[in-house]
Amino acid sequence: MTSLSLPSRSGPVSRILRCAAMAFIAMLLAVVGWSAAPGPAAAATSRFLMVAGTASMGISVLRVADDGTLTHVPNSPFPTGFGVLSLVLAPDGRTVYVPHAGDFGVSGYRLDDNGTLHPVPGADITVGGPPTAATLSPDGKQLFVVVGGAPGHVESFAVTPSGALVPTGAPTVPVDGFSAVGMAAVDPSGRFLRVVTYLGNTMSNYAISPDGTMTPLGAIEVKLGPVAPGFSRDGRYLYVSNEFGFDLSGFLIGDDGNLTPTPGSPYPTHGVPHGAVVTADNTRLYVPNAMGQSIAGFDLHPDGRLTELPGSPYAAPAATLPGQVALHPDGKTLYLIDVLTAQVTTRVHTYTIRDDGSLAPSGRPSVDTGVVMSDGPVVAITP
Repeated sequence: MTSLSLPSRSGPVSRILRCAAMAFIAMLLAVVGWSAAPGPAAAATSRFLMVAGTASMGISVLRVADDGTLTHVPNSPFPTGFGVLSLVLAPDGRTVYVPHAGDFGVSGYRLDDNGTLHPVPGADITVGGPPTAATLSPDGKQLFVVVGGAPGHVESFAVTPSGALVPTGAPTVPVDGFSAVGMAAVDPSGRFLRVVTYLGNTMSNYAISPDGTMTPLGAIEVKLGPVAPGFSRDGRYLYVSNEFGFDLSGFLIGDDGNLTPTPGSPYPTHGVPHGAVVTADNTRLYVPNAMGQSIAGFDLHPDGRLTELPGSPYAAPAATLPGQVALHPDGKTLYLIDVLTAQVTTRVHTYTIRDDGSLAPSGRPSVDTGVVMSDGPVVAITP
């Protein structure tokens, strides 16, 4: 078993970030009880940034210009269920799935070239408890849904060519530890599923079969408050944000799915990290710090090691809690999305990525999404 030591500090400041989300989930669990995608399509002419609201029952859609400028899409935000903690974009770049914990549901939507979201027939389903995360296989043919509980479990669905969701019939698998707010990701190879438990400080690992069957490979101990597992572009490395550790853990993924810490892991982020993204050329990694009001930037080395970029961490706007980052495909623009803000609704802030990887505010005004409390991996940008 690979094991990482627990952090020595978990003071009150590191607990503030998720207190609202945890209270929200606890309320849901008290009230309701415990418990593949369309193929690649022809390139569309429009690009969009989507941001879901955990507390506002909506998905905001912003049009992304070639120069990175954001503009509102008419009628956005679009309604969805209550309690969205995850948003996943299919490989076609136009189909999106969101689990909503408030009614035990998962919904699918199709994005048209105007940025309007339309419900996908057959993609509005019910699962066996409050879903806290969803993730697709790389080919988009399987959707895995994490259901919160003590313990929680994972359910699998086949995604039809139309985008509809059909149960695979494979047995559900338990999630190790207390998984009230589990988050998940499938390795880029499509062979393994990872689920981190925010309160259980574990990561459960599963082998995935073509029919959606999940075989538990055991759990490893990670640092307290793990969230939003993410991968390097080549699929060799896994990075987990440790909110109570103020750092990022890196792992080398073995051919058998086993995980080995990368050299120097964990890596300090100078705040409460909240989910990392890697650039298209696989050379840099960025992670927002909710407590610390900043974005940490790293060089990603061939052995998976991370070293800080010049000037990192980079300041975020005042009176915000940075929650997620998204990268424009041109590699020159980074978007910072709030978890919470003094202005109530989530804002998107734009940064320029310099040649050395450092970040600078773009000078463009922040854009209001119209949704409230964007907590978890609830952001996606179309190709």
